[in-house]
Amino acid sequence: MKEQLYNFYILHQRKYKENSLLLSVFTRELGKVSVIVRTNKKTVNLYQPLVELRGQISVAKKADSLSKLYNVEFVASCYQKSYINLLSLQYANELLYMLLSHSHEEDILFSKYDFLLKNIDENNYKYLLRMFELELLESLGQGIYVDCDVDGVPIDSGFRYVVLNNDFKKCLNAELNTISGASLLKINQSISAWSETDLKEISKVVRAFVDYVLAGKQLKSRKLLIDYLSLKK
Repeated sequence: MKEQLYNFYILHQRKYKENSLLLSVFTRELGKVSVIVRTNKKTVNLYQPLVELRGQISVAKKADSLSKLYNVEFVASCYQKSYINLLSLQYANELLYMLLSHSHEEDILFSKYDFLLKNIDENNYKYLLRMFELELLESLGQGIYVDCDVDGVPIDSGFRYVVLNNDFKKCLNAELNTISGASLLKINQSISAWSETDLKEISKVVRAFVDYVLAGKQLKSRKLLIDYLSLKK
């Protein structure tokens, strides 16, 4: 029986025995899956992050076995981007690799990731990263819900709030790290509805939720991204 063809992206790779690579790949149909692929001098450079590939995957029948990848072909590269875009994409890649569990369908998340890779530019990268992070949090069961605050009171656009243990608490003082209720209520709206102020405030919220899920894990790509943005100020 011929195995199904899958479009996929590589999240991580390492050498596995002689002439083989162990890859963590991300597909629409299978989500994140570990596969082994045989390589040679002609094909080894094909297996890089931020490159869309297509191939057949023989899914392992047992939990302790490796799925096999073969008949791989190139589809598209996302490497021809500016440095800030590449850092942003590496950050998205690292988030998926570190946080996503294995072996379940990820149709919506894959679509958002694919859209991010193919459409990011220097004008929209902050917006598209927030869109991707919000969908990833949703996929992880950590979606941001802004109907009510920690006391069960509906979020009010006229008040400001602080993030408290992945919830929101009304704040009577307009402190630096507070977020306006008006921006909070836009979190789950289309990013086209966000103003620059909304983006800045929503970014604070998303960062807090992502940090909570990371549970102290450090992302190399995030540090590079923050350092680069600091130099540009």
